[in-house]
Amino acid sequence: MSKQTEKTSLLAEIIGSEITIPSSNLRRENQQEILRIVSNDLYDGLARFLGDSAPFFKTSLPLERIIKYRDGSFSSMEKSIKGGFSQHQGFELINSLSLAGDIMSHVIPQLNTKLVSIYADLLNQNNDLLNQLQDTFITPEISRLKSIQEFMREVADEIEEISKSPNLSTATLTNLQQRRIDLKETFHTFFARLKQSVDSSFFDPQAIANNYLTTRHALSGYMASLILECVVSGNVGDKSVASLKNKVEACLNELNSITSRLFEILSDRQYSIQIEIRDINSFYQWSYNYMVQNRISTLHSHNQGIESIKTATLKHFDINVEMQRIDEFINARHRLLQKIEIERDRVG
Repeated sequence: MSKQTEKTSLLAEIIGSEITIPSSNLRRENQQEILRIVSNDLYDGLARFLGDSAPFFKTSLPLERIIKYRDGSFSSMEKSIKGGFSQHQGFELINSLSLAGDIMSHVIPQLNTKLVSIYADLLNQNNDLLNQLQDTFITPEISRLKSIQEFMREVADEIEEISKSPNLSTATLTNLQQRRIDLKETFHTFFARLKQSVDSSFFDPQAIANNYLTTRHALSGYMASLILECVVSGNVGDKSVASLKNKVEACLNELNSITSRLFEILSDRQYSIQIEIRDINSFYQWSYNYMVQNRISTLHSHNQGIESIKTATLKHFDINVEMQRIDEFINARHRLLQKIEIERDRVG
């Protein structure tokens, strides 16, 4: 075995896959399925190591290696490699580990960016929910939710830079965990208010809509925080994401259960109002009473308000759609690592 072959075999053992040199400059694969790393330093390092300046280099990475490296070191992996490659002690092993670490440090931020993008529309949807809230009495709560939403949006937008720094990742993770607790607390608070506003004799359709939207936003934000925590912490292994999927499904079921129950309550309220209007009209069909007509007008207004809530506010989360999203998140972890291209910056 030549020295060059021994070097590439050692690197492949460390990262769990070979670095290949394409036979042509053509890219026939679906571009969206490729994790592209543009780095002059990494490319030049590979070119020197492999002794070849190809248009780009190709590889794949096992997710397990990514997870092992999330703390920014190969300490545990290095021990096993030294045992299997005793003849490679010294500079070859050090150089291989250094280059492997460079590969990992470039791949992880790109992978995290791709994973978070799967949930970008959910974060935008949460922002739209906040914009529908109209209640001066809950302005502090709305401001708090907006602050949390802005923070999670910033984390999603800056996930690539966050992933490059262990210290920044740790600080971000701590903040995300606190925001998740805040969101669950807000959920329980407004769910209690929602039940009170529905059962109250002073029926206020706007209060019901606001309490429902806030409850829904808090739970939706809670799901988004779980995803961000998973990515920032690097806990994207099969066991971790299986637990994550169960938590997300539980959130969706809880929200749909609330929505269905509220729909039933409001439908019952509409039915009672219709009965009351019918009885009033029947009793006063031969006379006119100003106060009675005001009462009928109020009842009709309540009915219209309820109908507006049912048609415009109570929108179920589609569990199938959301479960497809989490499945896409789960599958993307492996799929995105199957086709990795490393190239130079053509502009630089």
